[in-house]
Amino acid sequence: MMAELPQETLDQIRAHLLEGKKLKAIKLYREATDSSLIESKEQIEKLSEELEKSHPRQMADNKPIGCAGILLLAVAGAGWVAKSGIGF
Repeated sequence: MMAELPQETLDQIRAHLLEGKKLKAIKLYREATDSSLIESKEQIEKLSEELEKSHPRQMADNKPIGCAGILLLAVAGAGWVAKSGIGF
């Protein structure tokens, strides 16, 4: 499926993935191929897996921290506020 894309579009999709912008990559693929959202997501997931093998460090550096990371920051912040005696 990826072979059907112009090289410039494929390069843009790869750049989005390497920057951690998977949704932009899916949107660009979907627009370029007129594919369904599910098919576009599946193709981008495959490409993302390939890029993780060939560029593991760059892909890892750009992964979002997710809900667990945000929760950890919130708990740490709440602990700091409680320890410092700042009240709301």
